[in-house]
Amino acid sequence: MFSTLFLLLLLAFQLWYLASPQVKLPLAGYPAYVARRPRTARLIGAALLAVAALLFGRQLGWMTGLSAWLVGLMGVGSLVVTLTPFRYLTGYSLLLYAVFLGLELIF
Repeated sequence: MFSTLFLLLLLAFQLWYLASPQVKLPLAGYPAYVARRPRTARLIGAALLAVAALLFGRQLGWMTGLSAWLVGLMGVGSLVVTLTPFRYLTGYSLLLYAVFLGLELIF
């Protein structure tokens, strides 16, 4: 459950990061799509952040969940800023995560 919550935080922060006009990266694929539609990306990112905050609060209690959400947001924020130029988060990595999540839920 926690890995899924941190993945939601990672995706939300990456959407906000790519929608920022200060990003000066050569964009192709979904980052270029996000850069063309920053308002939609920010709306989806805000929704993902809110869902993650609610799920953290439900899982851990409201104060501990809020603290874990904030610490997780800072952690994934530093990861996104550091790793986005290398393009590590791809559709293949998300598919691999989904496969392992499915295996975890089955067994």
